[in-house]
Amino acid sequence: MTTKELKHTVIDKVNEIEDDTLLNDLIKLIDDNSLDNDIYQLSSNHKAAIDKAIKQIENGDYVTNEQSNKEIDE
Repeated sequence: MTTKELKHTVIDKVNEIEDDTLLNDLIKLIDDNSLDNDIYQLSSNHKAAIDKAIKQIENGDYVTNEQSNKEIDE
């Protein structure tokens, strides 16, 4: 795809997005100043997912990389 075609594809996809959090994240990603100067703020969904993962690890509810590879091989 050419640069022009890529831009149109991105614009079309952005126009379909209805999630305000995702749109704000895209703005931050595109804005060079925010990447250099601002601290990234996690959405409540991201924070909840991280909290859930931490609790799972604390409870021993996880699989090591070695265990995962073994399961894949089997």
